[in-house]
Amino acid sequence: METATRERTGLTRAERYFFDVNGYVLLEGIFSPAECGRLIDLADRMDADDGCAYKHDGYPKTPALTILSRCAWYHPHLLETAMHPVLFPIMQDVVGGDVRLEEHQYLINYPVGPEKDKEFHECRVADEGWHRGIAPNVGSFEANGHYHCMFTKAFIYLTDNGPGEGTWVVPGSHRMDMPTGTLREFMDGTVARQLESRAGDVLILTETLIHAGPRLVAGARPRYSLVYGYTAPFMQTWNRYDPPADLLERVTPEQRSLLTGELRYAFRRGRF
Repeated sequence: METATRERTGLTRAERYFFDVNGYVLLEGIFSPAECGRLIDLADRMDADDGCAYKHDGYPKTPALTILSRCAWYHPHLLETAMHPVLFPIMQDVVGGDVRLEEHQYLINYPVGPEKDKEFHECRVADEGWHRGIAPNVGSFEANGHYHCMFTKAFIYLTDNGPGEGTWVVPGSHRMDMPTGTLREFMDGTVARQLESRAGDVLILTETLIHAGPRLVAGARPRYSLVYGYTAPFMQTWNRYDPPADLLERVTPEQRSLLTGELRYAFRRGRF
């Protein structure tokens, strides 16, 4: 596998502090242009492959979004990328120990049609698709002065995200038990932030953080991202995300452990 475009061993102290406080951190230049191109080519191949029966199961296509789900089952490089030598240790750190691969999917966002453009520009920040994947009171913990979330994602941006095209976040909401609906009641531009990024950047985001995807204006280029979600090994697998038996027969022992979470309650082993 191609290595990262710059050497790093985990988060810097500043990045870890930023993550603890805000619930996310954007890492710049992790993947090279060549690697981004290869991952886009794999997305297009998977999208066009009528023999892939599981890619839309539970995630039907819409005019604004294509989700290519369970992509780490589709091609060996996509499973290798889930264990990227730069990203994987970071994900273990922020989750808090050994991890299982819960979510793995491509997101391809498309611009709205011209007939929807006026409606798009009149949309309020509060009307974005705000959500979180797990509540702070059951999904996170503090250890050694750092915040850990037992369901954390790596968003690998494969295309640039300019103004109006980035992921929406509510900094600090990962520590607040406030329901998303309550937050919407007073949501405005002072509470939320939309992140701009370049192809090859990676957003590390806790699923306790309230966030939303973008809606692209008419004429924008499609937005490609590759998302991996990591959980503690003992957490229950999503419906339809148990890896197929034939895949488990041909992967490495380390990949099998990642896919199945077979360590179970050895999470943070040696500390209890």
